[in-house]
Amino acid sequence: MTKVNHSDHNHFLLRSQARDEVITVLKAEKIDLALLEAKYGFVTPQKVLQALQRDAIQGKSDVFQEDIYEKPMVELDKLVEKQRGTHRRMLEQLLMVEQAHKQALYKLEDEKRNHGEFMRKSDEFTNLLEQERERSVANFFVVIS
Repeated sequence: MTKVNHSDHNHFLLRSQARDEVITVLKAEKIDLALLEAKYGFVTPQKVLQALQRDAIQGKSDVFQEDIYEKPMVELDKLVEKQRGTHRRMLEQLLMVEQAHKQALYKLEDEKRNHGEFMRKSDEFTNLLEQERERSVANFFVVIS
């Protein structure tokens, strides 16, 4: 069994740390830039993104916890669905108003027709009354003379 002295131990520790850093850097270089951009949300030079990724790997954090574009897209999809529902309800209400408008027009046309018929009958009745009055006046004058 060999005895490791303090300087050998430090040297071994430094080599181990250097090896870990090289592995981290190599892992960061293999990461897809689109994924990094999705995580950090902006386009920057490759070295900065690799450094950020390396720091995330060294910090033992979840490498790609969430795509920053995913949540807004989900919210946008919800908004689009809500808008489609609102649009559909508006079209239904518009159809109901249009049907009510047509029904009101039919009623007005019917009232107009009924009023015209009433006025025609009223005029006929008035004419009959005037003819009867003229005949009565003529008979009155015949009887008086």
